Amino acid sequence: MNIKLNVLTAAILAGFSTAALSAPVPPPAVPPMYLNGPASLQFQDLSLSDAERAGYALLESVMQVAEATILAKASCSAAAGTYPIVGLFANGDAYDPAGNTVTVLSNAGSFTLEADLDPIDSFRGQTMTINQDGTGKLAGTGVKEYTNEISFNAAGTMMTGWGSVKAKGVNGVYDLFQVKVIKDFYRDNVQLDTAQDLRAQVPVIYDWGLQSVSKLGYPVNKYWQRSKSLRDDGIAGSTHFVKDRLVGSSACRIQVKTTGSNNADFFQQSGSLIISTDLPSVNPGF
Repeated sequence: MNIKLNVLTAAILAGFSTAALSAPVPPPAVPPMYLNGPASLQFQDLSLSDAERAGYALLESVMQVAEATILAKASCSAAAGTYPIVGLFANGDAYDPAGNTVTVLSNAGSFTLEADLDPIDSFRGQTMTINQDGTGKLAGTGVKEYTNEISFNAAGTMMTGWGSVKAKGVNGVYDLFQVKVIKDFYRDNVQLDTAQDLRAQVPVIYDWGLQSVSKLGYPVNKYWQRSKSLRDDGIAGSTHFVKDRLVGSSACRIQVKTTGSNNADFFQQSGSLIISTDLPSVNPGF
């Protein structure tokens, strides 16, 4: 009798355990800054400089090349490493790709991107095209024909991008990947009274958004994106973008960390592109 009771108890407990594991997980809660609807107008006048818009677009594009490389190598760990970002310079001049460019170095090669900016439409915003200069490599993987159409709204608080790139897969063939991103920039995540709260004067800009990556037109990966950027207001400027893969074969984190100048005249920084297998729960150091 005791044996039967023990078996029955174990079966019931196993059923509870299975039910707990299979219980549906609710979607994440709305970020606090959006609880009362769209972010306040106090967040919507960041006055992003021409150089900042170009600099952010170039760094976003660097990360998208990394996303395609990770898929082409069929493994985040195979692409993991720290790769120097050099020659990141943006002056925001329209139709001057040579004045808005970035280069990433890696083993056995590099790749360079340039931004071709359209004039600002004060009513609607600004568009720009990011193109790859020639062919290149990242982490030993060939990448070519990167292009991205990026748009900012008039207030400079939203950015969208639709792009594509070819990366050489493990089968030796260049596969086509598509990338989409949408994110919004803001100064802080709490209501601020600019007349009373000194934090409103701190030149720190954050962003939050999502990214999708498709292969041959079919969605494969989804990333969560956030960043923190500090203007050089008497101190060195810095920029830190982080993307964590939320849908895909394994945990994968892509970061860019750069320091240098970020002012109304130009955005000139250097640093690293970092690919790792860190979990999204690991603090990126914001």
